Amino acid sequence: MSIVLSLQQVRKDFAGQSVLKNINLDVAEHEFIAILGSSGSGKTTLLRLISGFDSPDSGQIEIAGRTVFGSGKSVSAEERKVGFVPQDAALFPHLSVAQNIAFGLSKLSPSERDSRIAELLKLIDMVGFDERMPHQLSGGQRHRVALARALAPKPALILLDEPFSSLDAELRVRLREDVRNVIAKTGTTAILVTHDQEEALSMTSRVAILREGEFAQVGNPSEIYQAPADVEMATFLGDSVIIDGVVENGKVVTDLGLLTALNKVTDGATGRVAIRPENFYLQPNPKGEGEVIGRQYFGHDALVEVKLPKLVIQARANGPFAPEIGMKVTVWVRGQVNFYTD
Repeated sequence: MSIVLSLQQVRKDFAGQSVLKNINLDVAEHEFIAILGSSGSGKTTLLRLISGFDSPDSGQIEIAGRTVFGSGKSVSAEERKVGFVPQDAALFPHLSVAQNIAFGLSKLSPSERDSRIAELLKLIDMVGFDERMPHQLSGGQRHRVALARALAPKPALILLDEPFSSLDAELRVRLREDVRNVIAKTGTTAILVTHDQEEALSMTSRVAILREGEFAQVGNPSEIYQAPADVEMATFLGDSVIIDGVVENGKVVTDLGLLTALNKVTDGATGRVAIRPENFYLQPNPKGEGEVIGRQYFGHDALVEVKLPKLVIQARANGPFAPEIGMKVTVWVRGQVNFYTD
């Protein structure tokens, strides 16, 4: 499978401060990847470098086998064959839906342009909306039109810059699925930039975590979530309870008992264990050492806070059967855990 995007040793500084450094990433044809990071981590800056809206200070960028930056070359944004979907959709307010989609199709004949518009309206499930103006559309419809506009010229790569951040929760979930389906149907290579972990894990086939200007970990959603590279990653991506541990006879000795590590451990090693809330099992027991001191109910599940003799943990439990505040429980750790040496 061919590589559509290749980033090699990309670096970008602003006012003497390094925003991005040592950025290396290959994105394969038809791949949908997420770049996940907190605010200020450099996500949008990286998209601007890929799209050509800004230039790196060093490194090389290749798109569809062609160097667009590096070796003394810098190809303009218009010539990079990259589609861009911004946060706010940014439709042209004075143009109809059809005219917005047709914006990048000036090289086609009128009949070819009409055919491509019709194809895209069907793809985004907006047949019959061609004459509508942007102010006549809902937020979700505007974002679907923005996606169609980006796809219209059949770019080598689509970049999505936090496209759902301004939408309410229910619409955001529906639109995620719509966008994922459209990208899958078209076979478009795409990069989603987001700070929303759920978005990154549920929509894409691979996730690259951007931290302090570098990729701290890259892998599929399951790898990233189940085997974080370090303690900081374990607490950034999802919740984790962090406790001290020491390895004895192949087991990790902790205040929660003997635990089995996912990774290879050496007797005598000291470090910290990261345990996901869903790995705890709470068994009601009048003589249990744990006492429920907090409970957040979400319907399908609940986040239960339990005070133990030496620590406080948070555990996920089945919503209707989650222990109530004041109940005594025995706490078990299910499955293997991640152990990080000091």
